[in-house]
Amino acid sequence: MRDLDLLTNRLAIEDLFARYAHTADTYDADGWVDCFAEDGTFAVKSDGGGIQFVGRENLNEFICAHIRLLPGTRHVMTNHLVDIDGNRAQHRCTLTGMLSRPEKVYTFISGWYESTLEKVSGQWKIKHRIVHGDYSANFAEEELSAYLQPLVDWMAENGTLA
Repeated sequence: MRDLDLLTNRLAIEDLFARYAHTADTYDADGWVDCFAEDGTFAVKSDGGGIQFVGRENLNEFICAHIRLLPGTRHVMTNHLVDIDGNRAQHRCTLTGMLSRPEKVYTFISGWYESTLEKVSGQWKIKHRIVHGDYSANFAEEELSAYLQPLVDWMAENGTLA
């Protein structure tokens, strides 16, 4: 791959992940789902367990539940590593998720994303994305746990095991 093509693809991938964060945080469910391939998967893994949502219908249900049950989030991604091989790519980055509430801003997740992407009709899409939480220790903070628990319960009822 030529250097210019590599740079163009890398920037397009980083834009995809910026769009992913901004659409989730601005309650744009359609925009968030559009970041994924038709058969895309979003999975959450923590403390050895995992749950996933596969396909656009399930992805839409997940992001709508996230918007409804956990408004006020900010997803921050840094330290991007991208490995491009033709129309497929691997991506990894650091994640910090913040939750704004009147009494304070909480860090509701710390961890990393690991993603497989594919180029579809000239656009990069997420084929498979896993969010790895460092620890579930944040649930020990009582106020934060009260905010997170409704989404965690919804995911357990509506997702499939990863």
